[in-house]
Amino acid sequence: MTDKIFNPKKEWSANAHFQNIEEYEKTYADSIADRDAFWAEKAERIIWSKKWDSVGKFDFINANIKWFEGGRLNMSYNCLDRHVEAGKGDRTALIWEGNNPSEDRRFSYSELLRKVQKFANVLKN
Repeated sequence: MTDKIFNPKKEWSANAHFQNIEEYEKTYADSIADRDAFWAEKAERIIWSKKWDSVGKFDFINANIKWFEGGRLNMSYNCLDRHVEAGKGDRTALIWEGNNPSEDRRFSYSELLRKVQKFANVLKN
């Protein structure tokens, strides 16, 4: 059996999270060496209204696992509002595809934000 290698297009590679396997392996090693520091650094990339008290607490015996305990955030803000505020409102935020693959719809960040705000007002009543 021969292993086939498929190299991605250069423009895809240029926008990839990792430029090579060494970068990936270093990131993975960092995540194992100091899990809390690794995930705290990643969590700093989103907006928190209250920073967490602890990154992770794990009780595998009782299946009690907690991430970012004590922290508070608004995921809708992080997923939509901040992108609109950054001038990315016209970019595609969500691609919906129906059961029929020819049936799809694209939602921009601005459009999706308006729909979320409208439904949030329904929930308030």
